[in-house]
Amino acid sequence: MREKLRSLWTINALLAVILALLCTWYFHTPAQKAYAAGGGWDTDGIMAVNTASDNERVVLINTKKQVIMIYKPQANKFRLVGARSFEYDVQIEDSEGTNISSGQGKTFMQIFQIYNELKNKK
Repeated sequence: MREKLRSLWTINALLAVILALLCTWYFHTPAQKAYAAGGGWDTDGIMAVNTASDNERVVLINTKKQVIMIYKPQANKFRLVGARSFEYDVQIEDSEGTNISSGQGKTFMQIFQIYNELKNKK
């Protein structure tokens, strides 16, 4: 009986050592990065997002041209319901003191004017 108990403890100890080695290997292995595009799957800067809501929409984002387009299904086809260039949006570094923060949203031309005003203040 004692010999059987000793062999069980030996097996458990070896399993614990193997588990410790596997955990050490797992936590010291660098994580692989996930890429949305690359190689043969290059999207050329275009991303599509489908909203999963009752008011379904498809949002296309072209990061090279800096444009967002919104499509909505109507009569079994997708129709363009809105488009916006965010070229000047990303160039505004500090919007404090502008009327952007009013929460009403701005058109492309309004953002362009705010961008020019901030650019001229420098």
